[in-house]
Amino acid sequence: MSPVISLLAKPRQRGVQPYRKHGLIYFICGNPGLVNFYVTFLDCLRGMLDAADEGSGGTAYDLYGRNLLGFSDDDHEPFSESNEPWDLDGQIEGIYRDVAARSVIPDDAGAEGEQGKGSRPYDFVVLMGHSVGAYISVEVMHRHMQDASRAPHLNLRHGFLLFPTLTHIASSPSGKRLTLLTKIPRVEENAHRVAKFVLGCIPLACVLWIVTHVMGFTPQTAEVTARWLKSRDGVWQAIHLGLSEMRTICEERWEEELWEATAAESLALQQQQQKVPRFFIFYGKNDHWVANHLRDAFIERRSEKGHARISIDEGGIPHAFCVRELMMMLDTSWVVAKKVFGWVREIEEGQQQQ
Repeated sequence: MSPVISLLAKPRQRGVQPYRKHGLIYFICGNPGLVNFYVTFLDCLRGMLDAADEGSGGTAYDLYGRNLLGFSDDDHEPFSESNEPWDLDGQIEGIYRDVAARSVIPDDAGAEGEQGKGSRPYDFVVLMGHSVGAYISVEVMHRHMQDASRAPHLNLRHGFLLFPTLTHIASSPSGKRLTLLTKIPRVEENAHRVAKFVLGCIPLACVLWIVTHVMGFTPQTAEVTARWLKSRDGVWQAIHLGLSEMRTICEERWEEELWEATAAESLALQQQQQKVPRFFIFYGKNDHWVANHLRDAFIERRSEKGHARISIDEGGIPHAFCVRELMMMLDTSWVVAKKVFGWVREIEEGQQQQ
């Protein structure tokens, strides 16, 4: 399966009012960092964006997502004691570089009724992350704000954060269980070896059956999961990254300026007496990777100043909204895509005032 998903905006036909702007929504996976888990979700979002395009100008939105580093065996040399998997900081730096590289409109992206603009950068980029991908999104924006000279052509405008693990992940229900496991002597350094040994004893067909019939994954996501579990380095990368998350995602350390909307956005919306925030956040009701009391404290801190548009799901959508039972996956992927689409429309309404 391809480690990349690229869904471009449909080109405008001649005689139709051209797009005013061209934006990129860059999607960052959670852990395990396999973008093919999100095919249905991204297809739903692509369909909503295309259906809303009535030829009246506005923005062409391209969608792009890729595996996190180390989850494709062919993107690196085999891991070893001297060549370890990527930790969370390594993922952030690698994704930052890729965002900068992908922020140029591809030649086959049709906008304004023409072929793509080649070397022209996107007018703006939205980072959309799920789970630890949300943390990576915020940290990429933070590092770019600190030193934009690293990618001067890159205009990071907004962050869409889905079921985010932004603070104190070790205090979540699943984080507490993982922390207890790491207290067993030599577990951290040997967990990937044990996992590889066990999985090496089970044929791919059996792994696929277990993931489908016992864990309830859809046929498509079960195939993705089984091939990841049987890959050379994928499980090691996931374990290594997960342990790094436990050590790194603790107290919030971002400055207030990161959360504030840009001056241009604020000025453009003064006439409407509202403010398009820089971040849009969607939490699960009882997310096993998020401690509810810490989530609520974060919401109070960020909502009261208008730093973010934050909502909590009331319908029981799981943290891994994109992987299980077929009908449930279609429903939850559609619901989450609809939430993101609403954020896009809010951004568009703000841009029309500029």
